Amino acid sequence: MWAKHLLIAGFAVLGVAAAPLDAVRQAYTGEAWVVPVQDRRGDRERDIRPLREVVAELRARYGGDLIDARLEDGGRPIYVIRWRMPDGQVRDFRVNAAR
Repeated sequence: MWAKHLLIAGFAVLGVAAAPLDAVRQAYTGEAWVVPVQDRRGDRERDIRPLREVVAELRARYGGDLIDARLEDGGRPIYVIRWRMPDGQVRDFRVNAAR
C-alpha cells in the first residue's frame, strides 16, 4: 500500500499532469464516486436528433401532446413516440432519429 502512495508522490514530483494524478489518487483512496468509462459508442450520440426537436415537428404538423417516447437502436436510431391528437385519439409514430 505504501508503494502506491510513494509511486503517486513520485509522479507528482516529476510533473505529471494534475488531472490524471487526481483521478488515480481518488481511485486508490476510495474518494471517487464515479469511475470514468470509455465511450464505446463513438460519435453516435451527436448523430441523434434531440427529442424536443422531433416533438416540436409533430406538434406543428398534427397538434396534440406527447404521451411517451423511447429510442430504439436496431441498426439505425428510431424514436417510437406515443402521441395524443387534438381530438383525443392516441397514435404511435416511428420517427427517424438520425440527423
